[in-house]
Amino acid sequence: MSDSSPIHALKANLEAARLQAVEELAAKGASLTPDGLQKLASLQMALTAVREEIEAHDVKIGGGGEVPLK
Repeated sequence: MSDSSPIHALKANLEAARLQAVEELAAKGASLTPDGLQKLASLQMALTAVREEIEAHDVKIGGGGEVPLK
């Protein structure tokens, strides 16, 4: 399956943003802020929703099954 569809690009962008948010929180150490944690939680929820949609519609976008759809 090709990961070039817009939904896969969205997933990659959300993963990168989540990693950046985690790194920012780690850099702050003990001074975690509610805003930083909220940002991370929002990114995680969005990423989970995108992953679930990819899984639910995988055959439609060229994955799943033995022979990918084109």
